[in-house]
Amino acid sequence: MKLFIVTKPMLSSSMDIMFYCFRYQRADIYMDTQPERQFDAVINLPCLELLEKVGLNGFTNGNPLFVPINMFTLLSDVTRQCTQPPDKIVFLLDGQMSTEDIFIDNIKKLKEKGFRFAVENVNDYDSMRPVIDLCDFIFINFKRNRDGMSEYQRASQQYGKRTFIATNVNDIETFERIRYSGFSCFEGKFYSLPVNTKGHNSISPVKINRIQLINIVRKEDFAIEEVVKIVSRDPSLSISLLKLINSPYLGLSQKVKSIQQAVALLGQTEVRKWVTTATAGLLAEDKPQEITRVSLLRAKFCENLARHFEMGIHAPALFLMGLFSILNVVLEMPMENALKVVRVSDTIHEALVHGSGEFARVMELTLSYEAADWREVKRIITLNGIHGEDVFKAYIDAVQWYDSITSVSIEDL
Repeated sequence: MKLFIVTKPMLSSSMDIMFYCFRYQRADIYMDTQPERQFDAVINLPCLELLEKVGLNGFTNGNPLFVPINMFTLLSDVTRQCTQPPDKIVFLLDGQMSTEDIFIDNIKKLKEKGFRFAVENVNDYDSMRPVIDLCDFIFINFKRNRDGMSEYQRASQQYGKRTFIATNVNDIETFERIRYSGFSCFEGKFYSLPVNTKGHNSISPVKINRIQLINIVRKEDFAIEEVVKIVSRDPSLSISLLKLINSPYLGLSQKVKSIQQAVALLGQTEVRKWVTTATAGLLAEDKPQEITRVSLLRAKFCENLARHFEMGIHAPALFLMGLFSILNVVLEMPMENALKVVRVSDTIHEALVHGSGEFARVMELTLSYEAADWREVKRIITLNGIHGEDVFKAYIDAVQWYDSITSVSIEDL
């Protein structure tokens, strides 16, 4: 499947995840000159096909998902393409679509089946009234319209009963300014940016313990006893470890209730994997939940991209680079100081602090893909001789991996 696709989170004013939104583009959009293939792509939405294969949970942790849909797809049998529960899918329309009766009628039919609709990039709210009247959500794009509040005020006067979502809120200042102004959700980079960290160098004792654990297991031959000592004095780590060791995935015949026994049964390789993923979530437990998801997806995506950048031997280091790429946010200190705490290699340091060195190319592609900056993604993969389909597969594998490591429930203890 020649596709670039990513899900972007939408957070409430209290930083809780409310929705995700698919952003996608065909990987060969700049090269394809065959009209019939372009037409096929708009009738049959590839993101719906992918959603059926991967599942909703992998992309959204079970949260509702906005799925962009165009007027050509509206003329097809949408329910055949989308078998997800209607309450989990919101179809996102473009603000310049036709308001002809045939399209309006098809929107009504889908609403009768329980699907909801949203609209974005509206230029003329009056002419789009037949469509907006059927929509439950209106997106206000702060990148397209820097004075997004004025558009919101005009739109809310006409369509006050709709739920408004602010998109492309890419700095904390904008988020704080509009946080309590009437928007239900916010999409953008604001949640993953560090706060003002000037002069901030303190770390909580709990985080120090967890960082110490990361440093221990990164040694080639670490002592199991050191791991047991740290995990035993951290209730969250203890629960996480017991959930893993007693999960159906490992298939043990008897439940393990001892930290020492769990660590011994796993062995160094599996303990190292568990520590890396578990501490990522626990270090960010006082941050928006999406921070953990971002760090783990980045880590696996960077690892998957390694061989395509001819860096297969560095895959473990690239995983760490992705994992630590939000460490400044988690520890609330400048990235250079944060990386000293975990003692990373010079190569990772150069990439994350200065954006230089061979690893920086992988990080640049990862961040551009995450932001759905498809033109930049295309530029980077062209310069590095990478196929778009390989990037797509690397991302989907990361999504499926994240789903697999977060799907163990507390009942498995």
